[in-house]
Amino acid sequence: MERVNLFFLHGFLGKPSDWEAVKAALPKHDHIRIYSPDYFKEKNLSPQHSFSSWAQNFNRWVQMETHGADRNILVGYSLGGRLALHALEQKPALWYKSILISTNPGFNDHFDTFNPISDERRQRWMNDSYWAEEFLKSSWDTLLKNWNAQPVFGGGSNEPSRNEKEYSRELLGLALTQWSLAQQKNMRPLLSEVSGKILWTVGERDEKFMELTRQLQEAVINLKVELIPEASHRVLFDRPKELAEKIKLLIHQLL
Repeated sequence: MERVNLFFLHGFLGKPSDWEAVKAALPKHDHIRIYSPDYFKEKNLSPQHSFSSWAQNFNRWVQMETHGADRNILVGYSLGGRLALHALEQKPALWYKSILISTNPGFNDHFDTFNPISDERRQRWMNDSYWAEEFLKSSWDTLLKNWNAQPVFGGGSNEPSRNEKEYSRELLGLALTQWSLAQQKNMRPLLSEVSGKILWTVGERDEKFMELTRQLQEAVINLKVELIPEASHRVLFDRPKELAEKIKLLIHQLL
């Protein structure tokens, strides 16, 4: 029997343990292997790398771990979803399916990278640069309070615990600029090319990303979308069991 490998990519300010409740709801099977790398701890996957070089390093590591003979499912949340898009772009044949949760496909423009002429990208760059400075110098408690107060996190029922000792502030700041949405190209053409591999997942209470998803469905005709009820942007904390059910359906197609 072919083995199924699940690769979970956490979000910004996240860690592998964020997936524990999701993983606990998945079936225990000898032919299922789960990986959840910490790209704030793994040198080859750290934000010292650009989107492109990160994707190359990540896919190379996946190939070494799986020997290229298994079915790989990529699950990315928020920033992890944006990184997953770059891994898909770089080597689509490596991935059987991908579940992208609360993921931003990038600005809907024709720029491949940060272009200061674009008002949207310039504004995003200024915003991410501001937060990068905050992560370097602000008191941790104040920083977390202000970060969690952002509108995108509204409506959530669970706020994850974050301990300063578990992070490098320098790498968090670097992630905000190196992997800024201002640096990410528009991934809609990629989504159109690989739509059969994608399950686009969004929480029904996540107003910003629900609107993004509606627009995306118009641009990517065959995109499969799953809405998670009673979930905000932080789907994996609000409704981990419901999210696990979506993953189980993919696993059952293979085992």
